[in-house]
Amino acid sequence: MHIISPDQVDLGSLKIPETDRLSLVVIRVKDYTNSLSKEERSYANTVNEVRRKQYSSGRRAVQLGLSSLNVTEIPILFDDRKPTWPVSIVGSIAHSQSLAVALVGFKQDFLGVGIDILPKQAVSDKVRERILLDEELKTVAEGSCRDWQTLFFCAKEAIYKASNPETDEFLGFKDVCVRLNQLATEYSAETALPKRSSDIVASGRGYVFSVENHWFTVFLIP
Repeated sequence: MHIISPDQVDLGSLKIPETDRLSLVVIRVKDYTNSLSKEERSYANTVNEVRRKQYSSGRRAVQLGLSSLNVTEIPILFDDRKPTWPVSIVGSIAHSQSLAVALVGFKQDFLGVGIDILPKQAVSDKVRERILLDEELKTVAEGSCRDWQTLFFCAKEAIYKASNPETDEFLGFKDVCVRLNQLATEYSAETALPKRSSDIVASGRGYVFSVENHWFTVFLIP
């Protein structure tokens, strides 16, 4: 996998043992509006400064990722608040206030890819009760890391982003059960009840990383 970080972000042990036909880009959030396409700039110029920096950073990360795969850059616009990808491409975008991340690959290799990134300690105990299933709450209570609730949040977001473009099915936080491996470096998932997404969610593979005091999660559906 191509990993690109022109801003020297400390990526720690970030590495995904998959095809080299994936590209992951991690950059710092700043204003990249001038590097966007005309269509992307049209949206960026309608939002406030914070949103403009986050949006333009995510799109800049996509540009770098597609370029590393030798894919001609095209505007990545919105359809019902979701990015619209070229027919042959799968992708996902995420950002915090300080970091923006994009993962892109080829549709012939993956049904879907999803990512999410959140600062550690971002999910409160009150929110935890609303988003985690009993099995996951037990894992958090018995685990060695008090902040696994934020990790679970990130994992569920990545699963939704990977599966939704293929199924067009909404998955709420309690629709999916996440199971961490012993080292909390990988995860699997299944839907809590039978759904259109059940089979592809169960077939996916998840990865967990720590990047500059953030949890970063990846979910790949082969």
